[in-house]
Amino acid sequence: MPVPVTENVSPRRLIRDEVFQRLLDAIVGGDLTPGEQLYDAEIERWVGVSRTPVREALNQLATMGLVEILPQKRTRVTPIDPTRLRSLVETVGTLLQGVVRDATPLLTEQDVAALRDAAARATAADDGAARAHDAFIADAFLGVFVRRLDNKTLARLLVRHLPEVRRALLAARSAEPFEQAASSIAALVDAAAAGDAAAAARATTEYWATGLAGVADEFDTLERTA
Repeated sequence: MPVPVTENVSPRRLIRDEVFQRLLDAIVGGDLTPGEQLYDAEIERWVGVSRTPVREALNQLATMGLVEILPQKRTRVTPIDPTRLRSLVETVGTLLQGVVRDATPLLTEQDVAALRDAAARATAADDGAARAHDAFIADAFLGVFVRRLDNKTLARLLVRHLPEVRRALLAARSAEPFEQAASSIAALVDAAAAGDAAAAARATTEYWATGLAGVADEFDTLERTA
């Protein structure tokens, strides 16, 4: 298991939270790849902690669908399952549709400016389109709409399920789904800026149905041709 090279955990943060965040970032970002085996001893050396917080972090990641703890104590990064991914895209998209609809009337001028900036970076990207769209999801949906709505129950659901979608997005081999979703980003931001909650919600649904669902379709095609 080739682990990333980083500094040891910071004593100012809870050890288990630090280990969890390091592993989460490595899995979502692709440093730890789908299907890759995870060994406690290597993770312990990587982050400089004992076995207990490592197991706690792995168990937490397992509840999020990012890690599989298999018989005989074999642990691996969960492979990307196109069927599960498509279901997650639909579920998370539905949650975000409601968040955008309810948060749009509450947006400030600063929020709208942040949305326009995030949209400009996402739609201008040629190389690294997946990372640009991942940044848009973090900056626009999480950083603006979810934060402005301030619904802790919805926020917890998204924190639990969105990383699995983002991992697949970053692993996508083609930029085509993101190119198809560009017009939906523009429509979403324009509607939000105008305070049109219904139109912003529709654009959110279109974005997930064209861009993110397209990523799931690509993984499905790869699986069937493998």
